[in-house]
Amino acid sequence: MDIHQIQYLITIVDNDFNLTKSARVLNVSQPALSKLISELENVEQIQIFTRGKGRITGLTPTGEDLIKHGRTISQDYNDLLKSIHERSDLKRGTVKIGIAPVIISTVFNRAIPKFIQENPQIDLQIVEKGAYELQKKLILQEIDLAVLVSPATYPSIQEKIIYNDSVAVWFNKNHRFNKIKGPIPFEEVAKEKIVTLDDSFMVTFQTNQKFSQKDLSPNYFFKTSSWDLILNICQEMDDTVGIIASPIGENYAGTNIEHRDFDPKFPWSISLCNLKDVYQNAAIKYTQNWFIDYFKELQNK
Repeated sequence: MDIHQIQYLITIVDNDFNLTKSARVLNVSQPALSKLISELENVEQIQIFTRGKGRITGLTPTGEDLIKHGRTISQDYNDLLKSIHERSDLKRGTVKIGIAPVIISTVFNRAIPKFIQENPQIDLQIVEKGAYELQKKLILQEIDLAVLVSPATYPSIQEKIIYNDSVAVWFNKNHRFNKIKGPIPFEEVAKEKIVTLDDSFMVTFQTNQKFSQKDLSPNYFFKTSSWDLILNICQEMDDTVGIIASPIGENYAGTNIEHRDFDPKFPWSISLCNLKDVYQNAAIKYTQNWFIDYFKELQNK
């Protein structure tokens, strides 16, 4: 008895023992299917089906045992074939990954070119959106992976932290914060005119949470999607402070600007995310593991 014969028998059971319907599903003739059953029972010296008035009506106890174990064998066989085919296409295919623009320019600016160079047969498609939009796209399965500021706000999203840093307070060297040694308390930041990213950014959502937890009412002077505009304003205006992640501000070319961590520290963790309990093909799994390994090696240096 081979795997194809087992799968034929399972098809007959799944089609309520109707040989005409089963033959149509299997793309064989009904007489050929009847002959297969008869020959199989004769060769194996077993009776698989019960019969009445010349028709198959059900399974014998032997047949029930055969179908029960046959389903397991058939599933294992299909899984084996899928695994073999996927491994042959491990580095081939299209992968859509959503990343916020500020994270691309700060954290992924070297990772993406390296991935493309090493994996020319994977079509890496980058979707640049804010955190909330990327989470929606991931849930709707419009993208395969998403790079988000942790934590994600939907429980169905599975995260793997790949990068850790902190959110900082940025200010002109003439600002009073420049005289403070060490981190700046949230209570002091709340007293200032704050320039920060707009509400589509996760870091702003987290900032609001932290102020709220301390029963503070921040004075938001200006919000924008442009991190360099935030630092330009802080450099030109002595009475404003900016709130953005430390790595983002380090790209800024201005000289009359400083930054400090918050007190307590405000973490900025980046996670590579996928949707829980959703099938990922080999190319997606490979891409996810490649970026996880890349940042692991980067942090170990």
